[in-house]
Amino acid sequence: MELMEAPDRVRVRVNVSCKWGFYLPDKEGEEEVEAVFKVLTFGDNMVIEKVCAYRVPVHRGQKVTEYDIQEMRRLFVKRNLLSWTLPVPVERENGWMTKESYQRVSRVAAPLLDTLIDQFEDHMAVTKEDEEQMSRQASVLFSKNSSGVTDACEGVRLFCTLGNFWEKFGLDRHSIMDLPYREYIILKMMQSKESESIKRESRSNKARSQTKIIAGHGGRARPSQGIVVGD
Repeated sequence: MELMEAPDRVRVRVNVSCKWGFYLPDKEGEEEVEAVFKVLTFGDNMVIEKVCAYRVPVHRGQKVTEYDIQEMRRLFVKRNLLSWTLPVPVERENGWMTKESYQRVSRVAAPLLDTLIDQFEDHMAVTKEDEEQMSRQASVLFSKNSSGVTDACEGVRLFCTLGNFWEKFGLDRHSIMDLPYREYIILKMMQSKESESIKRESRSNKARSQTKIIAGHGGRARPSQGIVVGD
């Protein structure tokens, strides 16, 4: 029901106990804190990654990009936390939490804030089980004589419904910015698996085309056991 009423919202709940004047996560706690986050979109993630990226030297003058994970989590709060049941008001302006509001929010006990962010991140994560299921169904979906997949997983449903980001999906660069980031990752995975399947099929066709047809006993044509090797 929550998804039907607000598909662009993520609600997380944590049981808490009040200790030393702070609300702290407690599985046995009788009180509950609920927080509402805006779904992280591809556009949100692109902005946050850009702010948190830094270059690190590795060897021979080369550098790789790394990300400040803690800063990313702080920006998730600033960008995506909309409201909660704590007696600390959340005020936003131009799509971000105001500086004054974040100063108040950041004084909430770190274990509670971390637990809320962990649950928010869990909602946009693609698990190992998700990927394994996509791999199994992708091998069926992209096989030569496939007639579709029964009881398709989320990744296959998204891939088949939307098709491709631009040519297949009809999404321009502005529309993609509003695509939930988890769905973006899933679709990218499915595109990769489709590409792998096409490459395997291409290699198989190439191998078959290199097999000579020779005359067997009685003048019947049969595939030769030798493979033509190029120069």
